[in-house]
Amino acid sequence: MTTLLILIGAFAAVSALVAFNVWIGGWSPSRIESIEDAGETLRQDLLIFEPGEKGVLASDGLAALVESRDGKFVGYLSARGDTLVSRLIEPGSVARANVRDGGVIMLHFKDFTFPTTRITLGDDDAAREWAERLSAE
Repeated sequence: MTTLLILIGAFAAVSALVAFNVWIGGWSPSRIESIEDAGETLRQDLLIFEPGEKGVLASDGLAALVESRDGKFVGYLSARGDTLVSRLIEPGSVARANVRDGGVIMLHFKDFTFPTTRITLGDDDAAREWAERLSAE
């Protein structure tokens, strides 16, 4: 009986901590606010990346693509959970880029550690333009 009371008490305590964390905003998902913020984050995270003028922000704020100043690379920033993940897309690193209805790009990388990602732009023309640019590299 004592073991059962300890388990119930531990469950209640952990549940209270989780509820408190949610209540104070500890689990708010990350978002990318602007293409400028994306470029700055990519510049800080990727040592050889200097953001250029061209870029696109996903309609849901969960991804961004920013072309490098010299046009050789594309920086990819993704909101995953409560953090942002940066990736440098080099020429030849994209196996294929498919465009789906609603301006969605499905990027398939050659790297097995990050094989596929979805970027929702909400604009079919912009999605086709970026898909062509990424698969041409």
